[in-house]
Amino acid sequence: MTIPVRLSPSPTLTALDDQECQALLGTTTVGHLAFVDAEGQQLIPLNFAFIDGFVYARTSHESILAGLARGHEDVAFGIEHQDVFRSGWNVTVRGSVDEVEDRATINVVLSHHRLDPWAGGVRPLVLRITPRSFAGRRVHGGASH
Repeated sequence: MTIPVRLSPSPTLTALDDQECQALLGTTTVGHLAFVDAEGQQLIPLNFAFIDGFVYARTSHESILAGLARGHEDVAFGIEHQDVFRSGWNVTVRGSVDEVEDRATINVVLSHHRLDPWAGGVRPLVLRITPRSFAGRRVHGGASH
Protein backbone atom coordinates (compact mmCIF):
# COMPACT_ATOMS: atom_id res chain seq x y z
CA MET A 1 0.00 0.00 0.00
CA THR A 2 1.28 3.47 -0.89
CA ILE A 3 0.82 6.29 1.60
CA PRO A 4 0.27 9.63 -0.14
CA VAL A 5 2.77 12.30 0.87
CA ARG A 6 2.08 16.00 0.58
CA LEU A 7 4.41 18.88 1.31
CA SER A 8 3.77 20.93 4.40
CA PRO A 9 3.61 24.69 3.85
CA SER A 10 5.85 25.53 6.81
CA PRO A 11 8.77 23.23 7.57
CA THR A 12 10.87 24.25 10.58
CA LEU A 13 14.60 24.11 11.15
CA THR A 14 15.88 24.29 14.72
CA ALA A 15 19.36 24.19 16.21
CA LEU A 16 20.21 21.44 18.68
CA ASP A 17 22.08 22.20 21.90
CA ASP A 18 25.10 20.23 23.11
CA GLN A 19 22.99 17.95 25.31
CA GLU A 20 20.65 17.02 22.43
CA CYS A 21 23.63 16.40 20.13
CA GLN A 22 25.26 14.11 22.66
CA ALA A 23 22.02 12.19 23.21
CA LEU A 24 21.65 11.62 19.45
CA LEU A 25 25.22 10.31 19.23
CA GLY A 26 24.01 7.37 21.30
CA THR A 27 21.21 6.47 18.87
CA THR A 28 23.11 5.25 15.83
CA THR A 29 26.22 3.27 14.97
CA VAL A 30 27.60 4.68 11.71
CA GLY A 31 28.97 8.13 10.96
CA HIS A 32 31.52 9.84 8.73
CA LEU A 33 34.94 11.11 9.78
CA ALA A 34 36.29 14.06 7.79
CA PHE A 35 39.93 15.16 7.82
CA VAL A 36 42.72 16.34 5.55
CA ASP A 37 45.85 14.24 5.09
CA ALA A 38 48.69 14.10 2.56
CA GLU A 39 46.23 12.82 -0.06
CA GLY A 40 43.81 15.71 0.50
CA GLN A 41 40.28 15.76 1.90
CA GLN A 42 38.96 12.47 3.28
CA LEU A 43 35.44 11.47 4.30
CA ILE A 44 35.44 7.95 5.73
CA PRO A 45 32.37 6.02 6.96
CA LEU A 46 32.90 4.10 10.18
CA ASN A 47 31.00 2.50 12.98
CA PHE A 48 31.52 4.18 16.32
CA ALA A 49 30.45 4.37 19.94
CA PHE A 50 29.88 7.51 22.00
CA ILE A 51 31.21 6.69 25.48
CA ASP A 52 31.65 9.17 28.34
CA GLY A 53 31.74 12.20 26.06
CA PHE A 54 34.17 10.79 23.47
CA VAL A 55 33.66 9.23 20.04
CA TYR A 56 35.54 5.93 19.70
CA ALA A 57 36.27 3.88 16.59
CA ARG A 58 38.32 0.80 15.78
CA THR A 59 40.58 0.37 12.79
CA SER A 60 43.47 -1.71 11.50
CA HIS A 61 47.09 -0.62 11.37
CA GLU A 62 46.90 -0.75 7.55
CA SER A 63 43.84 1.49 7.10
CA ILE A 64 43.70 5.11 5.99
CA LEU A 65 42.54 5.93 9.52
CA ALA A 66 45.72 4.51 11.07
CA GLY A 67 47.53 7.71 10.12
CA LEU A 68 45.33 9.55 12.63
CA ALA A 69 46.73 7.49 15.52
CA ARG A 70 49.70 9.85 15.79
CA GLY A 71 47.21 12.63 16.47
CA HIS A 72 45.33 15.05 14.27
CA GLU A 73 44.12 18.37 15.65
CA ASP A 74 41.32 19.15 13.20
CA VAL A 75 38.68 16.54 12.37
CA ALA A 76 34.92 16.55 11.98
CA PHE A 77 32.64 13.62 12.67
CA GLY A 78 29.03 13.58 11.55
CA ILE A 79 25.87 11.52 11.86
CA GLU A 80 22.40 12.05 10.45
CA HIS A 81 18.93 10.60 10.24
CA GLN A 82 16.06 11.34 7.87
CA ASP A 83 12.68 9.82 7.12
CA VAL A 84 10.28 9.71 4.17
CA PHE A 85 8.35 12.67 5.57
CA ARG A 86 11.33 15.02 5.12
CA SER A 87 12.03 15.20 8.82
CA GLY A 88 15.41 14.47 10.29
CA TRP A 89 18.45 15.69 12.13
CA ASN A 90 22.21 15.94 11.88
CA VAL A 91 25.02 16.25 14.42
CA THR A 92 28.59 17.39 13.76
CA VAL A 93 31.40 16.93 16.28
CA ARG A 94 34.53 19.00 15.74
CA GLY A 95 37.69 18.11 17.59
CA SER A 96 40.94 16.19 17.57
CA VAL A 97 41.72 12.50 17.23
CA ASP A 98 44.44 10.28 18.63
CA GLU A 99 45.16 6.68 19.53
CA VAL A 100 43.96 5.31 22.86
CA GLU A 101 46.89 3.74 24.71
CA ASP A 102 45.33 3.20 28.15
CA ARG A 103 44.63 -0.55 28.47
CA ALA A 104 41.52 -0.12 30.65
CA THR A 105 39.92 2.23 28.10
CA ILE A 106 40.91 -0.05 25.22
CA ASN A 107 39.23 -3.00 26.96
CA VAL A 108 36.01 -1.02 27.48
CA VAL A 109 35.98 0.15 23.87
CA LEU A 110 36.84 -3.24 22.35
CA SER A 111 34.05 -4.90 24.32
CA HIS A 112 31.40 -2.35 23.28
CA HIS A 113 28.74 -4.02 21.08
CA ARG A 114 28.54 -1.05 18.69
CA LEU A 115 32.17 -1.44 17.71
CA ASP A 116 32.07 -4.95 16.26
CA PRO A 117 33.74 -4.40 12.86
CA TRP A 118 31.24 -4.30 10.01
CA ALA A 119 33.91 -4.87 7.39
CA GLY A 120 35.35 -7.87 9.19
CA GLY A 121 38.99 -8.41 9.91
CA VAL A 122 41.10 -7.49 12.90
CA ARG A 123 40.73 -3.89 14.12
CA PRO A 124 42.97 -3.58 17.22
CA LEU A 125 43.75 0.14 16.88
CA VAL A 126 41.38 2.30 18.95
CA LEU A 127 40.91 5.95 17.99
CA ARG A 128 39.35 8.59 20.23
CA ILE A 129 37.80 11.81 18.98
CA THR A 130 37.97 14.48 21.68
CA PRO A 131 35.20 16.98 20.99
CA ARG A 132 35.84 20.72 20.95
CA SER A 133 32.29 21.50 19.85
CA PHE A 134 28.94 19.95 19.01
CA ALA A 135 26.48 21.35 16.48
CA GLY A 136 23.25 19.98 15.14
CA ARG A 137 19.97 20.79 13.46
CA ARG A 138 16.54 19.22 13.31
CA VAL A 139 14.05 19.74 10.50
CA HIS A 140 10.32 19.07 10.96
CA GLY A 141 7.31 19.22 8.74
CA GLY A 142 8.71 19.06 5.24
CA ALA A 143 6.01 16.54 4.33
CA SER A 144 3.01 14.89 5.92
CA HIS A 145 0.68 12.03 5.14
